[in-house]
Amino acid sequence: MSETDPSPFASTEAYYAAYRPGYGDDVIEYLCERFDLDEAARVLDLGCGAGQITVPIAAHAGEVVGMDPNEAMVREAEKRAAAAGRENVEWIVGSDADLRPELGPFRLTTMGRSFHWMDQEKTLDSLYATTEPGGGVALLGDEEWVTRGTEAWQDDVYALADEYLDDLPERTGPIEYDDPWDELLAAHGFTDVETAVFESEREWTIDGVVGYVFSLSYCSPETFGEEREAFERDLRSRLRERDEEVFTEDVTRTTIAGRK
Repeated sequence: MSETDPSPFASTEAYYAAYRPGYGDDVIEYLCERFDLDEAARVLDLGCGAGQITVPIAAHAGEVVGMDPNEAMVREAEKRAAAAGRENVEWIVGSDADLRPELGPFRLTTMGRSFHWMDQEKTLDSLYATTEPGGGVALLGDEEWVTRGTEAWQDDVYALADEYLDDLPERTGPIEYDDPWDELLAAHGFTDVETAVFESEREWTIDGVVGYVFSLSYCSPETFGEEREAFERDLRSRLRERDEEVFTEDVTRTTIAGRK
């Protein structure tokens, strides 16, 4: 599936900007060190969403291009950059289908929780052509806790959403498997491919939990339709019943990166 259609995230944009967590300073530092980011470096953040990677990495590069097919999401990213005082970012409304050689060259291309929406093989071939020698590509992600989290409070969130929605993805818990994306990078010319793993604990407030749920493509406000307010009311009530000030989860963040 190509990331040409912004509709999966229609109505999520404000929630995505406010409540989707970033990837962490440790991940940004890893990318900066591995790809020698400096004032001469150009970086592409493909499928940039609300700028969760674009803006922090702009502090370490000369120029960053943030690209996403959802125009409303790009506007949220622009607000994030303005609030952070980052003026070295160019914003493009477009997708993997819009990659062109003239966009490059780039020292690094990042994709955070977006590569699964793309025509992956074609995208990697296009990016290889726009990557400068010694530069590379990095795929960033972490576990999506509505489906894969293991905390009791996450069980409650999923169970309630399942009462309201018919087509929730299956709640699987953690999945142990060999991620084929490292092999895919190697198959399309990238070398020295490695997977870096970062562990941390994340805290959520009730507002954060609600906002995160509404940031998901399959739990968007539009998906709930006229029942959105009822779902939010019930979710807040169910979380308050747990009598916890914050809700915690152990988070595993991964970065799969290869070099040209």
